[in-house]
Amino acid sequence: GLDTGPVLYQQGDYFGQTVNAAARIADYARPREVLVTQAVAAASSRDGIEFHDIGAVELKGVSGTVHLLQARSTPIQGLAPIQPIDAGI
Repeated sequence: GLDTGPVLYQQGDYFGQTVNAAARIADYARPREVLVTQAVAAASSRDGIEFHDIGAVELKGVSGTVHLLQARSTPIQGLAPIQPIDAGI
């Protein structure tokens, strides 16, 4: 799960609403699925990535709804596709 925004760094760890939202987005995702906020999709160069609209969802500990998109890789000419990691490992 990816979000963008300010974070706090203290004693070797990261804190804040952005970190909390990213963790909740990751919890919402299915195995091997990458979900991002609209802000992440907007900041992306989109080279090699397609975004598919999931819609607005409510996440525990996050005020209001968060609009999510699923990120999927697209073939890049001249670059071999990344092979998926075996889920059994």
